[in-house]
Amino acid sequence: MTSDLIRDDYRECRAALVCLAVIAGLHLSLLLAMLPDYFADNDLGYHVSLARQYALHGTYFWDSLNWAPSGRPNLQGPALHFANGLLGRLLGGEGDDYVLGFALLAVLQWATAVFTAVYFARRFGGDRAALFAGALFCGGIYSAAPFFVGVPSGWIFVLTPWAIHFFLRDRYILSALFTSLAVYVHLGGISTAPFGVFLAAVFSRRWRGLAAVGIITVVLTAPYTIHFLRHVDWYTGRRGHVAGSAAFLIYLLAVPGLILLLRRPRQNLFLLVWAVAPLAWLYQDGLRFFLQSTIAGAVIGAIFTAWLLQRLHGRSLHTWLVGGLVALATVFPLSLPSLPIEFAWAAGHGYPRELDWKEARRLAEVLEESGHSDRIVNSYYDSLSGAMAVYTDLSQEYGHWGEVRPPVNPAADVPTGDKVYVAPLPPDDPTMRRLEHSGLLRVHGGSAYTSVVTLGPPGPVEVVAPLAADIMVEEGTWIARNAVNNVMPPLRILMSPADLQAQRRAMAGQKVHPGRIQIAYLLYSHSVERTDPELAAAVRRGARAWGAIANFIGDETAIDYLSDGRFRRFRDNAALFAAEAASLRGRVVPTPELDAASTRLFDDFFGN
Repeated sequence: MTSDLIRDDYRECRAALVCLAVIAGLHLSLLLAMLPDYFADNDLGYHVSLARQYALHGTYFWDSLNWAPSGRPNLQGPALHFANGLLGRLLGGEGDDYVLGFALLAVLQWATAVFTAVYFARRFGGDRAALFAGALFCGGIYSAAPFFVGVPSGWIFVLTPWAIHFFLRDRYILSALFTSLAVYVHLGGISTAPFGVFLAAVFSRRWRGLAAVGIITVVLTAPYTIHFLRHVDWYTGRRGHVAGSAAFLIYLLAVPGLILLLRRPRQNLFLLVWAVAPLAWLYQDGLRFFLQSTIAGAVIGAIFTAWLLQRLHGRSLHTWLVGGLVALATVFPLSLPSLPIEFAWAAGHGYPRELDWKEARRLAEVLEESGHSDRIVNSYYDSLSGAMAVYTDLSQEYGHWGEVRPPVNPAADVPTGDKVYVAPLPPDDPTMRRLEHSGLLRVHGGSAYTSVVTLGPPGPVEVVAPLAADIMVEEGTWIARNAVNNVMPPLRILMSPADLQAQRRAMAGQKVHPGRIQIAYLLYSHSVERTDPELAAAVRRGARAWGAIANFIGDETAIDYLSDGRFRRFRDNAALFAAEAASLRGRVVPTPELDAASTRLFDDFFGN
């Protein structure tokens, strides 16, 4: 079935293909130039650390990196991690080799996504539609980045249309292979590619084809699906905080494009099924539905644009409109464009830097040198210790990919002093050094803004409580008076390397203040461990919350997570918390008022 929306005499345009090649080639060149310091999404520490485990062990059905000491079943689709592990081994088998391997696969994912968009836009809309699809997809950071970062879910949105396409062309073996690969690449593929093939079968009445594809897919994916079903009770579906935006220009064109396609649904069956197939993601991960459905949206929007422009009769007007739309999609796609960000990363000034591999490597070295690699690692945010696991063997408390977790934290009863902490403080932080001089903790080293820390012998609670109170009052007051929201800086700062560096230092310095409160919580928990283990466990949970707050208000991975209104409430709550924390100067047990102030601060901040 092929669409007849575009006239035959309008389909061919050599100039459009040349322009498309220039645009795609420019973006590809920049992505390749980024390879020595490739854009690292917050999730990549987790994904690349799993790839290293596949490389070391061949299989990795049980995840011992996360949720120590017991771990959890590894329910992530293995295809990308296995490929990354194999490529990393071929490149040398060191931590940075796995990072480079993932970057190469990320560029491949982007290139495959571009080819997919261009192929189907040209098939159903001609050369100009292919140009529009390529420009729309490549031009906006919220359409291109979800694929060039290389996370596994992106492959689902690339593989699904091919599974549907081959099914509608009665090439059932190929359809089953692409459907199976979509399942193996990510757990969400189970609800996407098979659903797309099912819809295609229902509307085209290819029941024998559906049976053939279904049987082949079930057989091919049985090892993974059986493993998942055996451990399905571990899957909670709970997700962490996600920030992002939408590719407005794509959806502005895709919505009327969908309406146009619905006028003749049988002739446009492939495009309509492609658009509907990922709908399960609206429930599973609504943001990624909108970010990664841009590949289908770009095609549908491009076909709509070509259909609209073919109705114009003036050659000059038509040429100007085509050029103007391509320029708009490339330079200002009604959201952040890709080119400035790609140029910045290619030039070594990438922003935002959600994950710093150099920092992760340095922290891993410090952990090894400290002799505490056998301890459970408690990082102020889980992705960082996941990235450290790319360079060394470790097991961390809690873990990345919160959809799969044990019902109870298996490290909840591990004493505070038996863990090693990755804290959001520089090794020379004066507060931390003062505490080290008192024998309460030891700083083993770290990076510019992060330290590896262990606790000393527990101090007497009558000494630690007022010491913790002083820290909590001072730092809570600073936050209430001085903290600023962690948002994307204005363009004038982004375009100035000096101003951007100053912005980075200011935001990184801001997380020191909740980091000190986190340390104060840990010392207090350590001091009451023997006499009141229940209180110690509750205080440890509070320490984790303050570590997460440090991440949210200081790290580039958390830009734009909090609205200005919620951040103002956070500052107000920090002032109340500081006022109530003063009570610990005269008593060793938190007052109900301090407990209430802490609970309110955490609930308002995290949206509980």
